[in-house]
Amino acid sequence: MTQPIALSANTLQNYQGIGVPEASLPLILQRGGDELLLSKADDRFTIRPSPTASISSDWAAQIPAKLNRRIAQSNLEEYLVAPSNLDAAMQAARASDSVAFASHVYCPANNPSTFFYLTDRITIQFGEQVNETSRSAIASFAALKIVREIAGIPNTFLCEVTKQATENPVKIANRLTRYPEVLIAEPNILVETQQFYTPRDPLYPKQWYLNNQGGSELVGGAQIYAEAAWDITRGARSIVIAVADDSVDLTHPDFQGQGKIVSPIDFKDGDTSPMPVAESDNHGTSCAGVAAAEENGKGIVGVAPGCALMPIRTSGFLDDDSVEKIFNWAVEKGAAVISCSWGPGAVYYPLSLRQSAVITKAATQGRGGRGCVILFAAGNANRPVNGAVDEKGWPNNILGDRTKWLAGFAVHPDVIAVAASTSLNKKAAYSNWGSSISVCAPSNNAPPGTWLPETGFIATAPEVTQYLPGLGVFAADRVGPVGYDAGDYTNTFGGTSSATPVVAGVAALVLSVNPRLTAREVRGIIEQTADKIVDSEPDPQLGNRMGNYDPNSRRSDWFGYGKVNALKAVEAAVRKGGGNPNIGGARFSDISGHWAQKFIEALAAANIISGFPDGSFKPDDSLNRAQYAALLVSAFSPIPRRLATNFIDVSASFWARSAIERANRGGFLSGFPGLKFGPNQNLTKTEAIVSLVNGLELKGSNLDVLNVYTDRSQIPNFGLSAIAAATALKIVVNYPARDRLSPRRDITRAEISALIYQTLVAINRARAIDSPYIV
Repeated sequence: MTQPIALSANTLQNYQGIGVPEASLPLILQRGGDELLLSKADDRFTIRPSPTASISSDWAAQIPAKLNRRIAQSNLEEYLVAPSNLDAAMQAARASDSVAFASHVYCPANNPSTFFYLTDRITIQFGEQVNETSRSAIASFAALKIVREIAGIPNTFLCEVTKQATENPVKIANRLTRYPEVLIAEPNILVETQQFYTPRDPLYPKQWYLNNQGGSELVGGAQIYAEAAWDITRGARSIVIAVADDSVDLTHPDFQGQGKIVSPIDFKDGDTSPMPVAESDNHGTSCAGVAAAEENGKGIVGVAPGCALMPIRTSGFLDDDSVEKIFNWAVEKGAAVISCSWGPGAVYYPLSLRQSAVITKAATQGRGGRGCVILFAAGNANRPVNGAVDEKGWPNNILGDRTKWLAGFAVHPDVIAVAASTSLNKKAAYSNWGSSISVCAPSNNAPPGTWLPETGFIATAPEVTQYLPGLGVFAADRVGPVGYDAGDYTNTFGGTSSATPVVAGVAALVLSVNPRLTAREVRGIIEQTADKIVDSEPDPQLGNRMGNYDPNSRRSDWFGYGKVNALKAVEAAVRKGGGNPNIGGARFSDISGHWAQKFIEALAAANIISGFPDGSFKPDDSLNRAQYAALLVSAFSPIPRRLATNFIDVSASFWARSAIERANRGGFLSGFPGLKFGPNQNLTKTEAIVSLVNGLELKGSNLDVLNVYTDRSQIPNFGLSAIAAATALKIVVNYPARDRLSPRRDITRAEISALIYQTLVAINRARAIDSPYIV
């Protein structure tokens, strides 16, 4: 067992060249492998009342501090105070027996209108060799109490800040990273939820996105072809769509039907009735209606009317506990699809370790190990989901200069991020964009905007004032005079909030005809059957042109892989035959008679590989590392086993960034010096075989098996054991001579297809194909 290095309380205080330097301790929030520069709000702070205190404001009588609100789910109270009295008020609060915890409220340095609230919890991930004695000692030195282990994340624990602590959780977490034994230390923060929709005054017909009869501001093909898909399935009750949102009006006529509502929960009020309470609790009802409104002759029809609905009322804040509760509930209660039309009320928001882990858990362990299909709205600001923009012209200079944008949930590699298109098959002016966008779905058109805690909904700059053509989405509304409109329905719904439950409904239809599909397979089907809509015009706000498709990745930063097509997706799911790669077949123009034809067609039928827009496959072309990473994710849906390397030559906007990260986390990519991956560098045959063996943890074999190759001497030392294992498992396929490996040569698209298929055979996920070139 490795012994602790400088394991003492002094390590917390003394900077040793690791972690955050002393001067930056109160200014840096470490989160999800990223760092956020913070500033303190000068007019507010929070306290957590002592459990034994009868009232929490006895100390406030001496200081003019005004109670602003109570955040019940974390038992915090926010107080407003004049900036000149902030320090005195906080000192009085900390000295009071009725206050268990007091903290500054923080803002991202470049976004003072967003507030981060600290709780008294810190998540710590220790190195794998750190034992219980060392963990307890480190926690004790930092005045923390270990509460529990975090399931699913190796050697990770939730800790509570005790009354003996003299610093806030941001400083404590930063100090903890000075221990070599501590890999990650993150304070739990609360951020208010942003819903990706603000109603507009529309002139829209009803449900054109399902039933396109033509008309003004409506082009052919703008719909998702739901009617044709319904000829195959209208959804099965066994497939449950969870809609996590502000509430769902369970009394609405379109949510009535035997078995329609499954396992409702209210995490805000702590009961099982997620009904609207506040005047503004309208959003979730409309989202649920778009996805799953019942076909009962009483109103609208959802994309998947026959599926069940799991309404989840969220707390309205995004701390680690709240996010874990949402996804753990959905998994435990049997949700197949989880639709989230919201995001953080912050410009830059990386996910915490726990938030990222619980999403991965749901996407890989839900549905009995097949995984829940998870969808998030991309957002309505016309900004990148991960990237920087030179901002100017915002009211009161809320944002300015080079501003980084990050929508943490939408860029999670296990999430389907949904953008919005219009009834004219163009980009919705507000729709966020970037390399993490999976697909788009039809919605309204409106000026870009965002929601910030300090301002509420605000137009992003420069404000778009021109007329934006496009119809809106007709949706369910709260029953009666409350809601978006005075009635049971609204024609003012839209945004990526509306686009997301459209795709959630399509995912539910796909699973209704083929429930054995994994979440990864459902995503692959939805992406590869999407319609390639094109928008060559610049967007009216920033002048960007991203509406065409990259010939290599076949995706667009505006539309992802294209606009979702319910009919094609359901048909592909039927052809999939329960996930057997041998069912069906996809012929390319240039593989007839090719030695690898059977392997290529089997993988294409399984939606693991695809060809080029001209109908070709180019089987003899070389494959680069980025393309290989994308294939790995499609074929094996890597389960995270380690932290991903942040390769310095893979930018946030690189088309394969998400695939490279997932493959890396799954153990398929390793041993790259200098933190460089070389995404455009061709892959050799040895590198491919070593990657497959390591990533799947396949067992080795005696090196004597390598004597079958006449060019054994050319095998690099690092590849000997892996190639021996692959040979013994009949993974290796050599053309034209079975006894010649050519280990140092660049691998071709045909060869990688054969290798991946044989690997699927070796792990019992495909039937064997007869080929004279299998070693």
